[in-house]
Amino acid sequence: MTFERLLSAGQLGSLTLRNRIAMCPMGTNLGEPDGTVGDAQAAWFEARARGGAGLILVGSVAVAYPSGSYDARQVACSDDAQLPGLVRLVDDVRRHGAAIAAQLVHDGANSLFDIAEGRPLLVPSRKRPPGPDQLSGMVTDDETAGMMAPFAGPNAGYSVREATDEDLTWVVDRFVDAARRAVAAGFDGIELHGGHGYLLHAFTSPFSNQRDDRWGGSVEARAELLLAVVRAVRAEVGPTFPLWARMGAFEAHREPGQELDDALITMGLAVGAGLDAVHVTAYAEPMVATGITDGHTPHRPGALLAHAATVRRELGVPVIAMGRITPEAAEQALADGAADVIAMGRALIADPDLPNKLAAGRRDRVRPCAYQYKCIGSIFLNDRVKCAVNPEAGQESDPVPAPGPARHVVVAGGGPAGLECARRLAERGHTVELWEAGVRLGGRLALAEQADPDLPGLLDWLAGAAVDAGVTVHLERSADASALAAARAEVLVWAAGSTWPALDGLRGWLAGDAEGVVGQRVAIVGSGKAAVTLAGHAALRGHDVTLVSESTVLAPELGLPGRFRLVHDTEAAGVELRIGRTDVPDDVDTVLAIHPGERIAPPSFGGEIHVIGDASGTVGLGPALNAAARVAALF
Repeated sequence: MTFERLLSAGQLGSLTLRNRIAMCPMGTNLGEPDGTVGDAQAAWFEARARGGAGLILVGSVAVAYPSGSYDARQVACSDDAQLPGLVRLVDDVRRHGAAIAAQLVHDGANSLFDIAEGRPLLVPSRKRPPGPDQLSGMVTDDETAGMMAPFAGPNAGYSVREATDEDLTWVVDRFVDAARRAVAAGFDGIELHGGHGYLLHAFTSPFSNQRDDRWGGSVEARAELLLAVVRAVRAEVGPTFPLWARMGAFEAHREPGQELDDALITMGLAVGAGLDAVHVTAYAEPMVATGITDGHTPHRPGALLAHAATVRRELGVPVIAMGRITPEAAEQALADGAADVIAMGRALIADPDLPNKLAAGRRDRVRPCAYQYKCIGSIFLNDRVKCAVNPEAGQESDPVPAPGPARHVVVAGGGPAGLECARRLAERGHTVELWEAGVRLGGRLALAEQADPDLPGLLDWLAGAAVDAGVTVHLERSADASALAAARAEVLVWAAGSTWPALDGLRGWLAGDAEGVVGQRVAIVGSGKAAVTLAGHAALRGHDVTLVSESTVLAPELGLPGRFRLVHDTEAAGVELRIGRTDVPDDVDTVLAIHPGERIAPPSFGGEIHVIGDASGTVGLGPALNAAARVAALF
């Protein structure tokens, strides 16, 4: 596929984009503790601009900082002291040919920084929020501490204040003031955040807005705050400056929730008030564990495309579509007239160079997202953004050590850690051989791809990128002391993994044959992602499955939204979950213990040895790839 439409120029009002790929706006916690742009935040966006994105959307730019903000590190546009950093950000992005827009927001009930500093949250109505569902409690002690950090400080306090007319006039003025500053900083456009439970959306939602004054009641009245902001900002920036809003097409898990028909009315009114385009998103009740993946960060590919198409057809304005859209699906959506611009978030975290690789005809070298939700999961924990497959994500400003003298390195083990380390070492100028004792590359990842629909493509990328970098791959070669001596290796990177006896016997079954390996009634013992994924896979293949986990937290390797999604979907597939238990049903035909066994130790070797991956005791894809990156940077 040539991606002719995706790579062609796009238009949002008077703004022309070099292509139709936008970087999704998102919170990153990469700003400075005073709300200014520093090296980390600037480098994050510059990497995506350098990678070829047509539009960089700077997400969650606070209009009333420090109030109405989720974190002290939220980038703000509320004071002239923040202007130098914003100007730098604009210049850094534009230097690489991308356009840049600021997404302006007041976080409303999501303003965790207000809670941390004891300020009341500004809300449309006093309404007791629902309690979290049971699955939301599947978190570790460390994760609980991270999530609760804003509530634990000496000044913390939770309270709400129902917005008065004076408050809302102040809110409108804050958006106008921020817009004026965004124009002064040189931004090419402004996006108003009217979704995701933030203040403007809270007023449009029948769930959170129960007022009966001019700001509530009917759909039109609930939209009035949004419309007041649109009108005032449009008056400030002038008739031709690009202005649009991110707005939800529906709310899930809420009663009464916003539905598409009402959303179309709100969107139409906002377009009439001065918007040039609509960025179509969705929302779901955050106290439902799967709310994030049922709403604005969907797990189902292309989950919001049909809604974007409806908005575009009904309102006749340009539409930005988002929500787990592959380049192929994006090209088709543009061909179908479902959207005008495609916003990508997780895909551009995993590979900032995705647009350039598509333009170069190297779709096969785009590093795929593994949908493990470490990105948004880190924000849940009030941490900086991270990525399971891209160790540089969130670390773009960190200095990269200069390569040392060229060495001859043997990497033993062709799993993810070994492939990643081998590639990086070769890119740094070393002579690298990868020795895999088996007949194929991939290690446990090759098996996991058979059971996890979110993983296929990653192994191909890891192997292909290693070969492209100049790694010499040898299959069926064991790294014993004599072989290493004969090869005159100077360095051994040991990535041979650990034993997984149950998985090793399931290769044929996972590939679709050898059904007799697993009986009809199967018990899977384990708590890690591998155990949970295999349980769901077996259930979908018609087995009666019980998952037995002594731990009360399943799939701890995943970011919270991914964990909640996986556990929910596994149970929905028919798996009986015995959580916090050790009792295996008496009537099962097969018992599979799915967890790492013994680590495989490296041989005695006269040269330098580094141990990574399962052999070092790390668990999960992200830690393995991060360890590989750290070791490679030593040489």
